[in-house]
Amino acid sequence: MRCGTVLAAALALAAACLSGAEAAALPEEQIDCVLNLPVTNGDDLEMRMRENSDFAVTDLDGNGRLELLFLQEMKNGVPETFEGQDNANVQSAWQHIAAIPVYRKLYVYEVSENGKRLDPVAIVFTDDEIDPNLKYPDFAYRDTKRNITYYSVSTLTRVGDAGYRVSIQGVSLQNGGLQIQTLASEFGNYGIYQEQGTPEAVFDHAVDRYGKELSRSAFSSVASDYAAGCEERFRVSIGWRPVQALREAKMQPNGMRTLMLDSWQGFSLEPLKP
Repeated sequence: MRCGTVLAAALALAAACLSGAEAAALPEEQIDCVLNLPVTNGDDLEMRMRENSDFAVTDLDGNGRLELLFLQEMKNGVPETFEGQDNANVQSAWQHIAAIPVYRKLYVYEVSENGKRLDPVAIVFTDDEIDPNLKYPDFAYRDTKRNITYYSVSTLTRVGDAGYRVSIQGVSLQNGGLQIQTLASEFGNYGIYQEQGTPEAVFDHAVDRYGKELSRSAFSSVASDYAAGCEERFRVSIGWRPVQALREAKMQPNGMRTLMLDSWQGFSLEPLKP
């Protein structure tokens, strides 16, 4: 049996473990049940399992029902020719630039309220369609009145050969979708020098979500300013693991359970002092 089919079936039939929205099983129990469910076909999770990506088990909205995230990153590599290509430091700098994704694609699934299926979660962009880099959230903040947790994310993407864009984004799972808003963006280029092996980010300009020009210091405070009205803040950790490891884990006794639990245990929201 293919490992993607196993995982797709397992998560899609989580009803065997959950009694309903009012009594969702503990995450560890959900994973235990998920791995013992029968196999079915036809879910695009099998495609996610074949891709070169990373996965994580989370509860972003804190409703007690697991989410399964997949994040793909596409990179362009080093240009075929570049100035100073015989210099070791220049080569190293280009390798750093080549490691920056030019594009990301995020997929989110969540156990349904009645626990009978795994639902794909719509990705809803309020402005620029830039999938967030949820690998490294800056922090989270909670609107306790509306019971919504927002994640502040700085998404770095490569533009052209040596350009960059940093997008400050607010991400939240609410109203049946993953809501993504780009609050501000910084643009610049990487300087490459023979004397050093890492590129230097050279700031060009920054704009807010309305296109208004921002100073670099104003750009740096956008996320904190946006979260100013929220009562609680958290340091965020998400347990991303390579999908390749999940495919390999299927070949080991309890391997998939161990890896999924490991990912879940890597997810945490640690309260920050006011």
